[in-house]
Amino acid sequence: MPGEEGYQALRHAEKAPSGKSARVVSMPEAVQPSAWDNYVQRRDHLYESRARARPQSEMAPRTLAQTGTRASSGQVRYTRRTLPQQHHSPVPVRSGQFRRRRGFLWKILGLFTGLTLLALACTYALTSPAFRVEQVNVVGTHNDALAQQIQKMGMQGQNIFLIDVTGLTDRIDALPMVASASLQKQWPNQLVVTVQPRVPVLLWQTKYGTFSVDGQGVVIAPASATPGADQLMTVKDLATYKGAGKAPVGQRIQPGDRLNETDIAFAAQVFRMLPKLTGISAFTLLYDDTASAALNGGQGNLASAGAFIVESQAGWVAYLGGSNDSNPLYNRLVELRQILALAQQQQLNLATVDVRYGLRPVYTLK
Repeated sequence: MPGEEGYQALRHAEKAPSGKSARVVSMPEAVQPSAWDNYVQRRDHLYESRARARPQSEMAPRTLAQTGTRASSGQVRYTRRTLPQQHHSPVPVRSGQFRRRRGFLWKILGLFTGLTLLALACTYALTSPAFRVEQVNVVGTHNDALAQQIQKMGMQGQNIFLIDVTGLTDRIDALPMVASASLQKQWPNQLVVTVQPRVPVLLWQTKYGTFSVDGQGVVIAPASATPGADQLMTVKDLATYKGAGKAPVGQRIQPGDRLNETDIAFAAQVFRMLPKLTGISAFTLLYDDTASAALNGGQGNLASAGAFIVESQAGWVAYLGGSNDSNPLYNRLVELRQILALAQQQQLNLATVDVRYGLRPVYTLK
């Protein structure tokens, strides 16, 4: 039913001037809710009821497998990770066979290129003059003759990659003047040879020449090629002199030979102890291995032990014996000192003194 305002509108419309269309104003009745509005209301009501009835989610410890990152502390709500949506391309995906084949060809090409570069590098290293030895430095010795001998062993001009370090070290070790040696490479074209030279302790005089000898009995070099040879005492080997004019009794020695090591040590002790115990400093020490040579069929043996003889400038001779005697050298020298003291007190002219028989020394007069 129209209200009061509706009736007022109708009356105004009736009073409109003639000849003109009357303006009709009406009020619509209340709009009834449509079916869509009812559906929306029911849906919202259903969502609200479900939200109120939904239970609270449980808290679970964060794990590396679930989240992909380590938790600093506390707990987080477990969330399911979803894969990103894949956008389908209208272009079909090619088969992986072509990709595998192309990757294999690239690997073959890379391997071939690497081998080619390696071959070129090796060829350059083995043939380039930049890697040929130009200088050999010898350290550890002041003997110029030894240094030159090492430098002339054919090391210069060799390729530093192909040089035989072990073989050259053995060759240097075999030199009579060298006790030990080591060889090192200095890139790109130098070698350093470190040597420990043999130290001579005395000179060994023979009919064929005088040679320096170290404490192990190794014949080092001629006295003329030995630095400081004038400061060394000399042992005169009588075997080679006794063979003069006929077949020599003693063998001819040369650098690199080995004499009896105990004989060398014994002679060094005589040179050191005789002046202290007897006061005699001017004497000649002789070595005689004739007896041992006769036992070996007339052939001298460089390693055999002989007897030592002291020849004084006063004209007497003292037989000290050898290094293998049971009586210590100290006792023999004390006995020699007592006999010399007795001869001086009684003014005896000694000819020989033999202290080889322990407590029974023997002396003769001229």
